Amino acid sequence: METQAKETMQRTMQYTQAYVQAPWRRQLRSIGVLLTVVLVLVLLSSLFVSVNARAATLGRQIQRSRQQIEALEFEIAQLRSELAFQTSATNMRQRAEALGFRPVTSDELVYVLVPGYPGRQAVVLAPPAKTVVISRPVISPAFTQSWLDWLLAQMEAPVLPLAELP
Repeated sequence: METQAKETMQRTMQYTQAYVQAPWRRQLRSIGVLLTVVLVLVLLSSLFVSVNARAATLGRQIQRSRQQIEALEFEIAQLRSELAFQTSATNMRQRAEALGFRPVTSDELVYVLVPGYPGRQAVVLAPPAKTVVISRPVISPAFTQSWLDWLLAQMEAPVLPLAELP
């Protein structure tokens, strides 16, 4: 029996040794796990850097666009100012005199009547006035009876026997 137990023990040891991994395999597995973790961290950090770089690029483009808008608005304001100056009464009078025009006298005025032309129309700046009718809400007579009045009316109503009820 003792020999049989020893043989069983030896077989068990052999199976255990066969299935126990060698130290270099454990080290290889640890290195694989470590490399996988490092690879995932590198991928996540590259994704983070890529997104931030794209956001920074778009932010810079927005800043440039805003600067262009401000420059165009400034140019528009300058052009409006120049137009106002060019069309001012004093400047127009000077330009007309430089071209040989002069103010007209009352003797030189000629009025021409055009058949069918109604003349100047009055300018209406405000919409026509509307009459506003304020009406009170109409309440149905069914809703004007108080709860107490209804109760008294029910008490005064004739009582029908149960046999006469439909």
